[in-house]
Amino acid sequence: MSMKFVAALAATAGLALAATQANATVFAGNWELTTYQASDPGLVLNVYNIGSTSFNVDLSAQDPQYDPLFYLYTNETHLNPDDLAASQISLKFTFTSPDGNDGPLVIGGTTQGSYEFFGLVQNGQLTWANGGQAQLQWGFNDPNLITPGIMTLSVNGGEFNEGFLGLNEGKHHGLKVKAKFDWDQDPTFGVVPEPGTWALMIGGFGMAGAMIRRRRAIAA
Repeated sequence: MSMKFVAALAATAGLALAATQANATVFAGNWELTTYQASDPGLVLNVYNIGSTSFNVDLSAQDPQYDPLFYLYTNETHLNPDDLAASQISLKFTFTSPDGNDGPLVIGGTTQGSYEFFGLVQNGQLTWANGGQAQLQWGFNDPNLITPGIMTLSVNGGEFNEGFLGLNEGKHHGLKVKAKFDWDQDPTFGVVPEPGTWALMIGGFGMAGAMIRRRRAIAA
C-alpha cells in the first residue's frame, strides 16, 4: 500500500510541475520602412504600400502565412556611377500581440544599382542582412515561463527595374516585398505549487518513507 501511496504522490507532483502550452498563434502589430535612399546621391528609390501598414496573422489557421508589404522601385532611367554604391534600408516590425514579446524586430539591408553582362543589363538590387530573417520570442511576462515562444519573420529581397541598356523605370517593374510569418513553437510554462501544497507533498513523502522503513524492520 505504501508504494502505491508514493506513486500517487509522485504523480501529483508531476502534474503540479507539468509544462503547459499557451497556444499563442496570433501575431498583430505594424510595420514601418524606417530608412531607404529617397534622394541623390545613390539609386533613388520609391515605395508604394500594397495595403495597410498593420498586420494580423493567425497561424493556427495556416502556417506559414505571407503578408505583402510594398513595391520597391526607381524612376531613374539609367545607372550613374553614384548609383552603384550601397545604401542602407531598414524595416521595423512592432508587435502588439502576443504579449510579453521581445520586439520590435528590425531587419536591415542594402540597395544599389548593378550592371550585368558588361553593362548591357541594368537593375537595382535589394539585399537583406541574415537573409532577411529575424526571430520574435514571447511569453516573458509570465513568471512561470520555461521556454519562450518562437516565430521566424522573413522578408524577401531581389532585383527591380531590370532593363536593357538602362532601367525600366516605374512601379510596374518594381520588386514586391512580402513578409513571411512562420511559427516555430509556443511558450511553455511550469505551474508552481502553493506553499501549502509543497508542505503537503513533502510531508506525504516523509510519511511514506517512514512506513517503508517500518515494514522493512518488521520483515527483518
